[in-house]
Amino acid sequence: MRQVDNGEATGQVDGRTRPVARLVILLAVAFSGFLAYSFTPLGEYLQPLAMEGFFESIKGFWWAPLVFIGLYAVLTTLGVPMVVMTFVAGFTFGVMYGTLYVLIGANLGANLAFDLARYLGRDFISRHIRGPINRIDRQLRNQGFLRMLQLRLIPVIPFNLLNFAAGLSGIRKLHYLLGTAIGITPATFIYVYTAASLMQVYMAGAELDELARTALRSSALTNLGIALALLVTISLTPVIYRKLRGKTQQ
Repeated sequence: MRQVDNGEATGQVDGRTRPVARLVILLAVAFSGFLAYSFTPLGEYLQPLAMEGFFESIKGFWWAPLVFIGLYAVLTTLGVPMVVMTFVAGFTFGVMYGTLYVLIGANLGANLAFDLARYLGRDFISRHIRGPINRIDRQLRNQGFLRMLQLRLIPVIPFNLLNFAAGLSGIRKLHYLLGTAIGITPATFIYVYTAASLMQVYMAGAELDELARTALRSSALTNLGIALALLVTISLTPVIYRKLRGKTQQ
């Protein structure tokens, strides 16, 4: 009967416990931002008026976009909800630059979260997935770009949750990167465009006469309606694609 020495036994224990320890660290990181946002003063600092006031006070400096992008990337990595920051970009930087800065920050944060999940949690997940989940995992490896693109086009799917879930899956990094970069662009533009339209309504102040103020607000509300219609259309794109694909195959 084979005896196992202490060194070999220790190595076996370490081999089993290390993936679990990494997964615990990942969960701590993934929920730290959300918990801090919900139960600490961080949530107050990230309120729309506070963030808009802060970036409005520094937007004249050349480094203001770098601060916004860096903050967006870090908070995304920590799982903090970023809808407010996306709207702040439209308020402060306008449609074109606001969209650009959000896309850079969101992609940086999404890829950092993916790398964290892949390094800390993938080993544990790959050892324990079975049955239908394993089939989904293989599908993500083979069709990762298309699946990620479809998921990113649905705005109701939590952005931060998908970042970590993708890292735990078997999707290839390049497929994730491209699917994310392309998939979040339409909704990001619409959110920033919506924010800029709301700011247009807000800026229709007392210095304008009633006719000009009414016209400006009407234009802004029209833009807001267009943005919402586009958002709904984008959300339905994956469903329409699947139906068309099914009819083609039949």
